[in-house]
Amino acid sequence: MIRHVFKLMWKRKRSTGLILCEILICFLVLCGILATGIAFTKSWLKPLGFDYENVWSAAIQGMQFDAKGDQLAADRRALSAALRAVQAMTEVEAAAVSTNTPYSNSSWIDGTRIGGKPARCLWTLTSPDLPRVLRMRLLHGRWIEATDGALSYEPVVLSRSLARDLFGTEDPIGRDMPVFNEEGEPVDPKEEAEIRRVVGVMDDYRRRGMLEETAYTMFIAVDFDGGERFPQELLIRVRPGTTAAFEEKLVRTLRSAAPQWSYDTTRIESRRRTMQMSMIGPLLLAAIVAAFLIATVGLGLVGVLWLGVTRRTSELGLRRAMGASAPSVRRQILGELWALTAVAVAAGAAIFLQLPLLGVDFGAGWWVFLGGATSAALVMYAFVTVCGLYPAWLASRVQPAAALQHE
Repeated sequence: MIRHVFKLMWKRKRSTGLILCEILICFLVLCGILATGIAFTKSWLKPLGFDYENVWSAAIQGMQFDAKGDQLAADRRALSAALRAVQAMTEVEAAAVSTNTPYSNSSWIDGTRIGGKPARCLWTLTSPDLPRVLRMRLLHGRWIEATDGALSYEPVVLSRSLARDLFGTEDPIGRDMPVFNEEGEPVDPKEEAEIRRVVGVMDDYRRRGMLEETAYTMFIAVDFDGGERFPQELLIRVRPGTTAAFEEKLVRTLRSAAPQWSYDTTRIESRRRTMQMSMIGPLLLAAIVAAFLIATVGLGLVGVLWLGVTRRTSELGLRRAMGASAPSVRRQILGELWALTAVAVAAGAAIFLQLPLLGVDFGAGWWVFLGGATSAALVMYAFVTVCGLYPAWLASRVQPAAALQHE
């Protein structure tokens, strides 16, 4: 039966070619949409490494990034005073200054090499209370402390993924961060003016949320006494039940402590929703376009099959005259459609699964592409079956007399 179905399909290759192309295009579109959905779902299920609820952000406007001399000293004092003033508020559980804050678009990046290849990590300059603000989890060692400025080295805390990929299975605590020259060759860290030594390992910090892959992160303490660069954002964890009126009080407190700057305050939850929509929006738009495309193809597929059944009245009537049952005729029509789908799916899978082999994987694993192709194949078979039910029912209604009349 299967061999017979493929023979019929080959003999009518001109009329079935259009259907085959339509199914192939739909399959490839579905592969892309479903593979992206699988990748997003995988990323969504990973832990964030922080808690964004009841956290406010106060971005500082007007602080000079590369200030020197007296201006730098004034900025140090003002930022320290602003942080202390916020920490003293009754609604505040904890407050910290930090770069690379959750759901923000700005990034402070540092470079290193992992496995001989260049790698980038989030250079997160922060104050000691950041784990309390974001409820981050310390896995090993200790967090940075306010007294670390007196040490002969610069203590750093690494995210779990960065510590694992830099030092493997060895204990990273007490190890110096590797240093490389311009050619990418390792250099003895002791030859550097400032040694960065690992003092702790934190859980991975996915600051852009559940729709972003895990990024390497390195946490470094702000030096309010002699530092030359400072974060321009405060993170504040408020007590549960704090109302929106806190925003006005927060701005007044900041302006009284550091009046030379202005402040842009927002809830981290609000930034999270905005960023998620910016990431999910394009996928939803693509899914809507794909749905219209598939619906259009479905209508065309029903029409082509209907026309094909009408043209094959004599053939189908002859089959009925020779004893073929109505279910057998329906199975024949659907079998031909399934055979077409099998060819289209095989060709589309061969095209789609070439992408990870060619390195065009967009950071997703090969199993994401395989899952997308498999899911798309199942959806296509269900789709063409639904489209073929009515034409198959019409074919099963053809009577032998109709074949004689057609002749």
